[in-house]
This record gives sequence, C-alpha cells and structure tokens, in this order.
Amino acid sequence: MASGPVRTAQAGASREEVAARLDAALAARPADFNAICQLGAAAQRLGLAGHAARALAKTSQFIVDMCRSGNAELALQAENAVYHAFVRSHEIEEHYESAFSLWREPMAALGRSRAAVPARPATRTIGFVLPSGVVLGHTEVLFRLLEARDAAVDARIYVFGGCNADFLQRARKLAVTVVAYPESRTGGTPAGYLPRLEWLRDCMRQDGVATAVWVSTPVIATFAFAMRIAPVQVFWTLRYHPVRLPEIDGYITYGSWNESERVFHGQAWSVCPVPLALDPRLPAPADVAALRARFPEKCLLGTLAREEKIHSADFLASVVEILRRHPECGYAWTGQSRHAGIDEAFRAGGVHERCHFVGWVDTPLYAAALDLFLETFPLGCGITGYQALAAGVPLLSFALPNTVFGMQYWRELMDKAGTPANLTREMLDAYPVLSARDGAEYAALASRLVADAAFREEWKARESRFFAEEIAGIARYSRRFFDTLAAVAAKALQS
Repeated sequence: MASGPVRTAQAGASREEVAARLDAALAARPADFNAICQLGAAAQRLGLAGHAARALAKTSQFIVDMCRSGNAELALQAENAVYHAFVRSHEIEEHYESAFSLWREPMAALGRSRAAVPARPATRTIGFVLPSGVVLGHTEVLFRLLEARDAAVDARIYVFGGCNADFLQRARKLAVTVVAYPESRTGGTPAGYLPRLEWLRDCMRQDGVATAVWVSTPVIATFAFAMRIAPVQVFWTLRYHPVRLPEIDGYITYGSWNESERVFHGQAWSVCPVPLALDPRLPAPADVAALRARFPEKCLLGTLAREEKIHSADFLASVVEILRRHPECGYAWTGQSRHAGIDEAFRAGGVHERCHFVGWVDTPLYAAALDLFLETFPLGCGITGYQALAAGVPLLSFALPNTVFGMQYWRELMDKAGTPANLTREMLDAYPVLSARDGAEYAALASRLVADAAFREEWKARESRFFAEEIAGIARYSRRFFDTLAAVAAKALQS
C-alpha cells in the first residue's frame, strides 16, 4: 500500500502502453491497488481522461470497502495514495469535491466508530494540526498569523508526521511549541496513520487543547474529525472545500477583506483573508546575476508554482502565445517533477526550446531573477506571486477568485460589475494589481509588459506600493483570524 505521493514508474511509456497496462490492471483479479494508482496517475498526466476516471473509481471503491470492513489503517493509506495519484493533479474545486464525495461518508462512519467524547477544556489553547512540519505556502501563512498574534493567544502546533529543522527553528523564534509524533515510538518501523491520530488526540487532551485547527490538506481530515481529536474542531483551508461533517464546529477559508462568508457545496465558510505578503527576503545581487546568466534569452518570464497549477490548458495556451510573439523571451517553470502534459503543450506550440524546467527551487531567488511573473489561472500562485512583487518584478494576474488579484478584490469587483461578463478594462485598471479577463487579454497584457517600458514601469510602481501596504497590515489579518476562532469556540462550547 502506497502511503505517500505516488511515483509514476511509467514516465517513459507511451499513451498506448499506459492505456494497455492500465486496462490489464483493472481487469486483473485480485486487483493490484498500487499498480492501478501508478498507472492511473500516468494516464491522467498523459491526458487519458477515461482511463484515469476508471482507475479513480476502482481505487475509490477500495477505500469504501476498507471503511466498511473496519480496516482503518488501510482505508487511510488508500485515501492518501488516491489523493496524490488522482485528486491534487487537477487544481479545480469541483474535482476535489467529486473525488472526496466518493468515500466521504464511509470514511466519516469509520472515524465515528473510534470516537471518544473529549472532556470540556479548562483552557483556551489552540492546536494547529499539520501532517508534516515543512515550510510551504500554508505554513508560511500560519507563521505570519502567529507572529502577529495577541499575547493572550495560547497556540501550539501538532505534527503527526516528521518535522524538518527549518520548520522547528521558525516556530521556536515565534515562541510556539511544536509537538511532533516521536518516531522513537515506532521501533524502526514506520507507524501507520491510526496510531498517529490516536497519539494526536491523547496529546491534545493531556495539553488541555480546546480548539483543534486542521490546516489546509483535506486528506485524513474526515476520519480525524469524526473520531473527535478535540472539543472544538475547525477546518481551515487555503485551497479547496471537500471536507464537511457534523463534527466540525467551524469552517474557515480565504477571501477578500470585505467578505464575511462564502458558500461551497451548500456549506457556509467564514472568510478570513490571509497574509500572503511575507517579509521580503531579497537575495544578494550577485546570486541573482549568476542565476540569470544561466538563461540565454534576453527577457525571462516565469511561473513559480506546483506543476499541477501550471498544467492548465488556458494558461499554457497564453504562455505559448506570448512566447510566439516574443522570440527574445524565455520561460522558467517549476515543479516537484517534470510534467509531461506541460512539456507537450510547449512542444506542440513550437516554443519548447525556450521553456526551462528548473525543478523545486529557492523561490525568492528565482522570483528576483525574472523580468515578468506570469501567474497561473484559474488557480493563482499566492505567496510566490508576492515574492515577485517584493523583488520589484511586475506580476500579471487574472480576474478570478483564487488569484493574487481575486483574493483581494474579487467580491468588491463583483459588487460593482454584477457578473464577470460585465467586467471592463477600466474597472480592472482601477486596482493596483494588473489582471486579465481572458486568455487573449492575458497574452496581450504580457506582450505589452515585455515591449512597452513605460507601461512596465508604471505597473512595477503600482504593484510595489500594493505590496508595501500589505506588509504594513499583517496585524489586522491575525486579529481577524484569531477572533474568528474564538467566536467558533465560544459558540461550540455553549451548546
């Protein structure tokens, strides 16, 4: 059973080979769950949508079967494997919802079979729950909120996987205790999810935690909430919203400052804007120059994001069009692994030789080396986009809810325009982040940023002021977030 990200061993196989192997795996009796996950992930990356859907259905049924048989450990391992193989590769709200709905109720029922009624807490301690202690986008946001918290806020971080040194050092500087699963308990054998979650619940009870806040990732969360890890339970997501059940007392999501609530799949979520503008860590000019010298093109465009975000057909079509118009431009793109679908889009567009995959990189350094940051759409880049702004690099965003522009201004804009179809260029240009309405306008605006120095300098200045204002206002984000948690806890504990 795969318990981590699925590694596709079919990297060099053709579409026909992957399809044939997956057909055989789906027909085999007994079915090989890991093989179907690996081949299904390969099929999805190669655009074999029908084959990938069949593999998702088969592996999801395995999760359901394990839930109904009471095998919690295999059910949780399978959920994690399916999530990495099929779910996170499509950064779309509806895809997350449709996938998790396949096993959500059986998983919740399984968690309830191991539920314990938590004691009413004597403290107001908040415990943030993370599967692993690694500094990523959502943990950067958490650290910023904790850094600006009121002195009365008692918060801890609980990690049921491993922690790296950078994460622990960051928490220590903020005087935040990190409680991590002691790997010495495993006796050299990796512990499963179930003992880790039971350990988590025991620790929170012993520490008097009143409110458990599950941070971002939906995988494993349904079972954990159903088994009741704390008296008050909150799901806080910076991305998608497929987790909901009666045991959750509060739902917190992102949004703009003047929003109070968003509704996803019939569930109301409290909006807490998040501080994506981190204190700038500007690299040394010599380091930036050395990195920039590695790219032969006169002008370097780039996107710093997970490959799943970059693998958006409309976004990639716009990038190809920009590069076709400007042969002097190159494009740098990131990811934990090279994505076949992204490569294929660049090859088909005839711009592959000027597209540089750079892997998983030091994003402040790479952001500073760019001439223009191209934000992905429909799901934007968040923190890395702000890192470009910190370095004085112009950013081109998109007028959608989940981009650098939309996270700040979408609701306000919709109050003015009514619908996206009513948006005008004049409306968008009134805001301090440059954004496009569609793929064609995205390519046109990027082309103008490349070719028109005055236009480029105007938007660099406007976006730099926007970034400075965001940095100055971090404390207000923290107050709103912790006030929201306090309100959820007060309501839950009164009932």
